[in-house]
Amino acid sequence: HIDVSPLQVSYRSTRQIMEVARQILGHLAPDEPITAPREGAPVGHLRFDSKGSAATWLGPALQDLMRREAMASVAVLCADLAQATDWYQILERSQVPYLSLVAEQDFSFAPGVEVTDIRSSKGLEFDYVVLVGCDQDHFPDRDEKRHLLHVGATRAAHQLWIVSTGTPSPLI
Repeated sequence: HIDVSPLQVSYRSTRQIMEVARQILGHLAPDEPITAPREGAPVGHLRFDSKGSAATWLGPALQDLMRREAMASVAVLCADLAQATDWYQILERSQVPYLSLVAEQDFSFAPGVEVTDIRSSKGLEFDYVVLVGCDQDHFPDRDEKRHLLHVGATRAAHQLWIVSTGTPSPLI
């Protein structure tokens, strides 16, 4: 005697983010698109040849973001914790301010940049989300990867950056 009522309206994410999230879901998306009443910035898909070039861009971009919006919550989300640890070390060397690695769901819920795996962020919300490592190796065309990438994308309230190195994921 249980009826499932799918989400019809997204109040967390902007229309632009929800459109990309729907595209990521592909054939798993509900028949009717989710309504998102808020407009926002376009979703950025940033493509780099290597992790080094991505880091060279991302470190200063996050520094600039935290200078402009010191009260913002930013999540750098990765496919798994090993990748998150790697990106944390890269961003730490880039001197990104207010940076922390979230390894056991020990989120601070304070302004700053938190680096973690997508699964740990499920159910949470951040002003900005950066999905890193969105390449074919980490996110191949498989249903569980579609779902994982969708969860990561929909953590963003205001803006979403998708960072690919090498061959971008076919899910993007």
